[in-house]
Amino acid sequence: MSAPSAVHRIVLPATAALLLGACSFGEPTLQETREMELTVAPGSALAIQAGAGPMTVAGHDGDSILVEARIYQRSANDDYRLLLETDGNDGARLVAETGSGSFGTSDYIDLAIRVPRTMQLRIEDGSGSLCVRDLDGDLDIEDGSGSITIASIGGNVVVEDGSGSISIEGVGGDLRIDDGSGSIEASQVAGTVSISDGSGSITVRDAGDFELREDGSGSVTLEGIRSRGESD
Repeated sequence: MSAPSAVHRIVLPATAALLLGACSFGEPTLQETREMELTVAPGSALAIQAGAGPMTVAGHDGDSILVEARIYQRSANDDYRLLLETDGNDGARLVAETGSGSFGTSDYIDLAIRVPRTMQLRIEDGSGSLCVRDLDGDLDIEDGSGSITIASIGGNVVVEDGSGSISIEGVGGDLRIDDGSGSIEASQVAGTVSISDGSGSITVRDAGDFELREDGSGSVTLEGIRSRGESD
């Protein structure tokens, strides 16, 4: 019986080494960069559906949507979805998502997007930092996790966020935030700031009005608010 015992002592460490090797993944690296462009009518709407990865959206004076997508993967593959197309008579749609992969994945797409300033924008984002600036129209964001930075939006802004910090400066209309957790800072809002928050500090400066619809935990700091209200 001594020989089988010796075999087992050799085979088990080798098997463990193979398993560790199979489950050891490096960080994703840049595998591909793609550029897309779509001309749209003034005042049209863009819907963005994105999975994992950082995203920046900036308004410009042209009439085209310009997208630079940097695709990061552990190893080069075609398991992702990336498209920019017209959607209806006065809209466009951008989809940027990676596949599920084996043993989970940390592949992601880094998006740099330029849109006409007059566009109405709706973003559904899974995870990763998000920055939106310099738009004249309305902005609607539904975000899973990651920091959100918004600046210089001429219309109304709606943010529904799971977790991550939110920083907003310069809104020409009303601002509504429904947040799970993370700090909130908002300033220079022409209309009403309305917030429902699970946890995290809230700071609002220089706004037309303020409504705290719900607050779980965290400090609330208000400065330069013309009137204040809190729902029951």
